[in-house]
Amino acid sequence: MAKKTPTKTPSKIEKNISVDSKDIQKSYENWNTYNKENIDLMSSFTAIDDSGKKVGKELFLNLLRTGLYIPIKTDKPYNYQLVEINADADSKIKKTIRSAAKIAVKYHNMEGKKLPEYDFVDINGVSYNKKDTEGKLLVLKCWFITCKICVEEFPELNALVDRYKDENVEFVSLAFDKGDKLTEFLKTKPFKYSVIPEQKDYMNKKLKVKQYPTHVIVDTDGTILKMTNNVRSLTHELDKITGKNNS
Repeated sequence: MAKKTPTKTPSKIEKNISVDSKDIQKSYENWNTYNKENIDLMSSFTAIDDSGKKVGKELFLNLLRTGLYIPIKTDKPYNYQLVEINADADSKIKKTIRSAAKIAVKYHNMEGKKLPEYDFVDINGVSYNKKDTEGKLLVLKCWFITCKICVEEFPELNALVDRYKDENVEFVSLAFDKGDKLTEFLKTKPFKYSVIPEQKDYMNKKLKVKQYPTHVIVDTDGTILKMTNNVRSLTHELDKITGKNNS
């Protein structure tokens, strides 16, 4: 009996990716729009290299730092695959990816470590230290008044606080600014997190924040579970950790 000739199947990359990676890279604007809508390097994603093999997140991010690849979303949620960057791609694409991957690696490496010692007092005189927050899931936001993006996300974060009002979750924000300036500012920009003034040194030197805003989820035992720079990722990770439905 004659042997059957095996049918040639598409490569893993062809099967898993439904967009034209070359088309995405035709301009920085094209790529930036795609990237903002589809890629979140801070999330707990499944990492796939350019051969279709699953790899660790840290390796994936470090490969992005070489400037040789772009991340593309596959047909599964939070699955990203490396694709070689076009030789003629705008240099801003490479620069932006390398910068984002560098920060994502640093934040990824903070996960699993203990939150640095703290003894916060908010603008209303309420204290927050390890003893006060023990047994609670702690959600931190790092920001400052003149950070436009930090303030623009207030409504989404207020909605998140409302969703978790009956849960064992503490929402605390750390700000650069002095208490009196924060009190005045918050009169016109309502924010439902507790607000801790003058925490620039803690954020930059102890927590190693590299970008603002930054959000940190801390486990009930003080272990950092997630560091991210956007509300979408924060919400997704918090819902996953608590088992809360995304609806």
